[in-house]
Amino acid sequence: MQFILSDHNCEGQAQVIFNRLRHQGYTALASMELLLFRDVGLHHNADDEKVWMFCQEQGYILLTGNRTTTDGNESLERTIRRLIKRDSLPVVTISNLRRVKTDPDYCQHCAEGLAEIILDLALLRGVPRLYIPS
Repeated sequence: MQFILSDHNCEGQAQVIFNRLRHQGYTALASMELLLFRDVGLHHNADDEKVWMFCQEQGYILLTGNRTTTDGNESLERTIRRLIKRDSLPVVTISNLRRVKTDPDYCQHCAEGLAEIILDLALLRGVPRLYIPS
């Protein structure tokens, strides 16, 4: 079972994508489950390094809406660059959060992209970040 942790900033979008995945049978095929910050005891404003490290330690994929580099050395991007290892799990970033809920085709592409990532995860370790849809 692969757990995907939705970043606090995209919980609604993650749930819409997972509903699509469940409806089409991808969650059973790819054996994945969505978790939210509250499910795992993370505070909604946990810093990027804490979230990334938590995901790596637990073996969770972080699904995010693109935490930015405006936090300087504290940003997710800099955290990844500083701490990534050969076997690190990638961060999956939804390219356009607004479109997930307003464009069914876009949501479908996000769902398919996430399923493909989970199915190919063994080949994607050490990749810092992947975007859906690709």
